[in-house]
Parts: sequence; C-alpha cells; structure tokens
Amino acid sequence: MKAKMRSNLIERYKKIMPAGYTDELGQLLKSIESKEVDLVFIGGDAFEKQDNDWWLPDVLWDEI
Repeated sequence: MKAKMRSNLIERYKKIMPAGYTDELGQLLKSIESKEVDLVFIGGDAFEKQDNDWWLPDVLWDEI
C-alpha cells in the first residue's frame, strides 16, 4: 500500500512509544519523513517495505 509519511515523525513516535525509540529507528524516520513510501502489513501492523524491521503506527502516515 502507498502511504504519505507525516512530518515530525520522531516526535510523534516518541509520544506514543517512548520506550521503543532507538537511534536506528530515528535514522529510518528521518529518511522517510514527508515522503511517499510503500507499506507492507504483517498481522495488521504496518512496516516500510524496504526496511521491514520497524513498526510504523498509523499516526505516522496517511494512505494514498
């Protein structure tokens, strides 16, 4: 599925998952912020197609 990532991803992620934030995740979030990406779903959870390691809550993206 195509999605448009929102802005301020790091702040949004830290607000809902403060214990799950890492510098590695921060690098991914910076690289996809405000961009169109492909998401894949595993058990209802969204992951960026190229990375596929980090769960991306729906507050971070909009379906396009």
